[in-house]
Amino acid sequence: MQRYRSIGLWTAVFGIALGIRLIGIGWGLPNAERYYSYHPDEWLILLASYFTINPYAGEFLPGFYNYGTLPMYLWSVWLHWLSAAGIIGGLPENPSPAQVAELRAQLYLWGRLQVALMGAGAAVVVGRTLAIVAGVQAGMVAGLVFALAPALVVHSDFMTVDVPTTFFVALAFHQAVALMISPRPLRTLLWGAVWAGCAAGSKYNAGLALIAPLVSLWLTSPQPLGRRALGSLAATGVTGLTFALVCPGIWADSERFWSHFWYEVRHAGQGHGEIFTDTGLGWLYHINPNLSTGFGAIGLVASLMGWAFYARRYPALWGILAASLAYYLLIGAAEVRFLRYTFPLFPMLAMGVGLLWTPSPPSPLAYGRGSKMPSTPSPLSHGVGEGESGSLLPRRGRGVGGEGVLRILALAALLWQLLSSTSLALCMRRPDARDQAAQWVRTNLPSGTRIGFPTVPWFYTPPLFPETGELRWQDRLRYAQNAQPYRLIPLAPPEWNTEALQATLPEYLIISELEERDVQRIGRADYQAFMRIVNERYTLEHTFRNEPPLLGRKESMPHDLLYICPQVKVYQLK
Repeated sequence: MQRYRSIGLWTAVFGIALGIRLIGIGWGLPNAERYYSYHPDEWLILLASYFTINPYAGEFLPGFYNYGTLPMYLWSVWLHWLSAAGIIGGLPENPSPAQVAELRAQLYLWGRLQVALMGAGAAVVVGRTLAIVAGVQAGMVAGLVFALAPALVVHSDFMTVDVPTTFFVALAFHQAVALMISPRPLRTLLWGAVWAGCAAGSKYNAGLALIAPLVSLWLTSPQPLGRRALGSLAATGVTGLTFALVCPGIWADSERFWSHFWYEVRHAGQGHGEIFTDTGLGWLYHINPNLSTGFGAIGLVASLMGWAFYARRYPALWGILAASLAYYLLIGAAEVRFLRYTFPLFPMLAMGVGLLWTPSPPSPLAYGRGSKMPSTPSPLSHGVGEGESGSLLPRRGRGVGGEGVLRILALAALLWQLLSSTSLALCMRRPDARDQAAQWVRTNLPSGTRIGFPTVPWFYTPPLFPETGELRWQDRLRYAQNAQPYRLIPLAPPEWNTEALQATLPEYLIISELEERDVQRIGRADYQAFMRIVNERYTLEHTFRNEPPLLGRKESMPHDLLYICPQVKVYQLK
């Protein structure tokens, strides 16, 4: 009976995680007015996953290796199967651009569904990992914290590699903790190595997840020194072999692979335009605004207290802490600091909050394989060995002092996450500010109106021509200049071009927050000169917004959360 009760609890965690992700899954999909989604990376990934590779036809080389190729294979297998089954419609012989856009919308939607399923599955993996040592109640809290983390909820609705990467990291962490109760520790270790290889095959630096099972091997295994050393070598080899299998470009397309790989390394060291210029130390920036917004400031405090108060009890969790710390040190040293880069930290952070729900006293399992083991052979069967109380620990009376305060803190973190993730998910269902601005233009401005843009239009621009999501800026510039019925005037390159503005003085200017916020923040000279002319010659006609309805939006919202709610300003010539 206990086994089925546990299955029901984890099914509920999965259902909550998936349900909140499905709210906004249709955000920004292509349509007849814009042929690409509002996410700048999705078209590039779809192009590689569906239109370039097809495992069923033996086509495995996408020619694109800025990311690992494992998620692309998963999408390709999934989407080509749906197409073969007739669930995703095909194209006529000579399709129109709008028909191609409709196909893209279907592909994005099904690809996003796969990401949402992996995000919800990761919540269960994280919860069950902590439940091995701290009991089902603590595991449930950790699973829910992961399920409701606002940034993960939003990015689970994008066809991008970040959530799949986190899923594989969570699986590697699970095997690290499962070592302590596994009757076959070598097999458990090697499975952890496989999942670490899959994480690296999704995003290269996520291969650091291998540290977790290796640390667990050395801390919790009673095996002799030599066998542990051989096990470490075997695990490292399995991770490398797995990576080579799921990312075959390293040996089958090596020249292009290394060109793209080193491009990413240089990119991380050089920065990403003005987005992260003058943002201080990367380690602090990832704490605030990235994690304080994407995971929650209350959750960060709760997680820190959980690890500080309870980590000493559970050496089996130290590998997770070590791997997460190594990853945090690595991404903090980089100049590119997107919120999504912090996602592999979320399993550790969620477990820290769950630790606040740890009963006292600690279980013998807390101290490794040398202690008495439960009769359950696997952490993924029979409720991970919990007793009738839903915990690995013996039932006893508990106080309502410090332990109760810590539990209230965990509940506060969960409540804030629920409000924030729901608010963001609802925002993704409301009319986007770019669509609002485009509709206003079509309703109020006559044909032939000259409309200027300070940069070459892109995903952040109201779709006054449908090709705003094209990959190459030269193509977007050409499409904008040839658009109808309005005369669209990109005043670039270069961006924020005062000479072009003074020479043309278009009747309207449209400026998106995504292109303006960081040049304004750092006070870039060309932007300031451009805006002086704007303030002298133009009046602000409209500001279009789509704020998260429950908690609103902070000005410091990370760039890759701002994708879903940028402001758009329309200026009119005086």
